[in-house]
Amino acid sequence: FIHYEEKNWMEDEYAGGCYTTVYAPGFFTRYGKVLREPIGKLHFAGTETATHWSGYMDGAVEAGERAAREILCKMGKITEDKIWLPEPPSKDVVAEPMEKTFFEEYTPSISGLLKIMTFSTFVGLASFVFMQYKTFTIEF
Repeated sequence: FIHYEEKNWMEDEYAGGCYTTVYAPGFFTRYGKVLREPIGKLHFAGTETATHWSGYMDGAVEAGERAAREILCKMGKITEDKIWLPEPPSKDVVAEPMEKTFFEEYTPSISGLLKIMTFSTFVGLASFVFMQYKTFTIEF
């Protein structure tokens, strides 16, 4: 017996929408695999169980395909090594690498930012003091 339920979340008055459920830092590192483990004949699929793109439609599709392959494996239709297959590249939309902007590439860390601010403040103050109190006399 196979059963699945489908829901139109756009019609649900209590679904406000979000990218994904919010867990404490390190939760998925420790318990991510547990969320995907089937319990008997009950298999779990959803964006929170995705290994890539958790919280997005791509993650939900990935998790659904993975759960379907788990079931096919239990039915003996595929081998266990076929469960975790990477998504093949799209033939319709060619993925192009995103170029980082200058600011994305060279954004300093907090300590680096503080060092830059301290240095530039010191140089600025030194220049200001030098310009205000310079006592240059030119002798011929």
